[in-house]
Amino acid sequence: MQEKRWVSIASSIKGAIRRGELYAGARIASETEMAAQWNVSPMTVHRALTELQREGWVVRRRKIGTVVADRAALPVTKVALIFSSHAHLPGAAYAAGIEESLGEGLQLLPLSTSNLASEEAKCLERAAAECSAIICYPTGAPENTPLLRRIAAEKPLIFVDCMPDGIEADVVMTDNTGSMLMGMQHLRSLGHTRIAYFMEYPHMVSSERERYDGYRQFMKQDIGVADPERWVRRISKAMSWKQYYDRVESMMAELLSEDDPITAIACQQDATMSAVLEACVHLGVSLPDELAVLSFNDMQAKLQPLAHSVHRLVQRPVEMGNMVSKRIQLRLNSAGVAPQQMRLMTDLYPALPYTPTDAAKQFADAREARRNGVPARAE
Repeated sequence: MQEKRWVSIASSIKGAIRRGELYAGARIASETEMAAQWNVSPMTVHRALTELQREGWVVRRRKIGTVVADRAALPVTKVALIFSSHAHLPGAAYAAGIEESLGEGLQLLPLSTSNLASEEAKCLERAAAECSAIICYPTGAPENTPLLRRIAAEKPLIFVDCMPDGIEADVVMTDNTGSMLMGMQHLRSLGHTRIAYFMEYPHMVSSERERYDGYRQFMKQDIGVADPERWVRRISKAMSWKQYYDRVESMMAELLSEDDPITAIACQQDATMSAVLEACVHLGVSLPDELAVLSFNDMQAKLQPLAHSVHRLVQRPVEMGNMVSKRIQLRLNSAGVAPQQMRLMTDLYPALPYTPTDAAKQFADAREARRNGVPARAE
């Protein structure tokens, strides 16, 4: 969509102020002069200057005209960032991306719901009272739908990496279905057709449902499996970590012991992948030679053991954060903009085959010699 002319004029003046080309107290050209300069009507210029005055960039003075306001006195527009918990803010990457492009005069107000619908309602009420726009990541409890609908009708509301049902709001999220299909196609290109899917339940956010849908769609339409559920395994989110890991290990042992065993596992997210990797160690399963693992992956690879052995679908949170900021600014600066859904594919990082270093080979040879009772060779 082409940017409106008054928005371009306002943005140009803001840029000149930020760069110091227009200083506090400097006179802005008259509406007639600017209309001629931009080849627009005086009403278009009037709209731009009115918005700049509303945001505190300029002031209008009788007999003088429009002048640049004192930047130290510029008002701050608050934008709420409501997130489910500190654990769900992956490396603060989303927040970093949002802050990076948020723009001058806008300030984030972080609010945590602690994964509770009641706390989410309190955060939403506070944000609606104090802020000009609201970002939700990845919140949106069904019981708060009426509240979210009311807020969406009053001010910009944007959801990050989730899409609650029944709410007309902006959405910036990963193309989870498309990314899962891309990962599954990659596995098939490596010769895998017997692919299991490990997932948590119940589904809490739309991204989880979409990844599951992508798996089912691929197995049914591309592989020709009549009932993809035969290889779907679920782990309850209510389990303790010990129960969680034991459950994953048992499921893998069962699937790998069948007469026609699976050759790959697609994981819903990091937690499931971590449990699968630990089970591989306990079961003596080599990655990626004996078993291929595909997973959505938010955590940095260098922080996860065996991550180089996994085919990873890595989301792009900083870019998504940039998209959120630009959308917020557009909604705040332009009346009547309809909500929009924006999706971004993940990056696919294929697994790397393990190649032992010379030091690892020497260590393995020495350990094997000790086991066989061969004395260590003198250097």
